[in-house]
Amino acid sequence: MRVKAIGKVKAIGKVCFALANLFLFATVAVCATDPPAAPVGHVSDLAFLAGRWQGDVDSSKIAQVCDTPDPASMVCVFHLLNNDGKLDMIEVYTLRDTPEGVVEKVRFFSPELGEESGAKATTMKLVSVSADKLVFENPNGTYPKRSTIYRTSSAAFTSKVELVDDKGVATQFEAHWHKVS
Repeated sequence: MRVKAIGKVKAIGKVCFALANLFLFATVAVCATDPPAAPVGHVSDLAFLAGRWQGDVDSSKIAQVCDTPDPASMVCVFHLLNNDGKLDMIEVYTLRDTPEGVVEKVRFFSPELGEESGAKATTMKLVSVSADKLVFENPNGTYPKRSTIYRTSSAAFTSKVELVDDKGVATQFEAHWHKVS
């Protein structure tokens, strides 16, 4: 009888040892997991964009109007005129505070408000903010990959957009903006 009892004690000891190791491993795994990153910035950091802006990209003329319907969101409409001065493209985008930080959703339209079949909104996330520089990145794609806004004065900014095509070829363009109202 004593031998069976010793065998049971050894078996229970092995089970307890295994459970203790499992608990220790789970504790280490949970502690080693990085906590979720704190959101970067708020829509209020982009309040200077509210209003009407005009600018240029190379020889093309651009304009946008941004409105802040509430402190946690902004709605903007952008348009591009081609070299002949005709409307070439329209872009509608929103900026919203979310639990993950500021998210920009962008939709592109033709002058007739047509979209490509299956077109989805492009999502950009604010990843860096300072008094004179804001950086958005596309977590799901590369076209665009990154958009950086450099505030050059209270009534002017430069935006740089970085694109990477399907073949991995990177290009970028800069837009120079001034506030109209």
